[in-house]
Amino acid sequence: MDDGDQSPPSDPRPLEHARASTILRHLADTHEAKTISIGQMTEAFGERAFGILMIVFCLPNMVPVPAIGALFGIPLLLIALQMAMGRPKPWLPHFIETRSIQHASLVKMVNVVEPRMRRIEEALKPRWIFLFSPIMDKAIGVLAMLCAISIIIPLPGSNFPPALALILISLAVAQEDGLYLGLGAVIAIAGVTYTTVVIGGLAFAGWFALMRVIGI
Repeated sequence: MDDGDQSPPSDPRPLEHARASTILRHLADTHEAKTISIGQMTEAFGERAFGILMIVFCLPNMVPVPAIGALFGIPLLLIALQMAMGRPKPWLPHFIETRSIQHASLVKMVNVVEPRMRRIEEALKPRWIFLFSPIMDKAIGVLAMLCAISIIIPLPGSNFPPALALILISLAVAQEDGLYLGLGAVIAIAGVTYTTVVIGGLAFAGWFALMRVIGI
């Protein structure tokens, strides 16, 4: 990521109700500057900012590189916290909003993930709509916070499950598909449970080793 000011992306308002993959493709194809800031992406995603920003921050965590978790997990945690609080639009600190990625990197990422996202989106349809409500939005925010914490903690294999879960949940919310929302929630809980068990095991092992050292 880089810092700096760039020209704003093309007006995305006609695409506010389009699929997430379509919005990402539009942004990748129409942005003219060499870099694009997090703040510009937030503006470009309009009323879809919560869900699509969550997808954007989760995508790099689909690879098992622990160092990436902290870099993208912290803004993800801030977004999830605001969802849990019921904010209508995400707010990010200036030092995060001004962080930028190379436009070429954005294009490369979209080229890789767009076909996969489209396949998931084609399987989505409105069902179990009773699961969607303002209260459920806050509950999703709490679950997303737990996933973000799991992503931030540098453990082997702790990035992928919660990142995948949040991508599924974000796409499911956009299409009001309760079935995929449930699937995403199950994967999220499994990922958070894995992180909790590993941390608990490491803490117990550390405590046991300490007791051995001091002779208790």
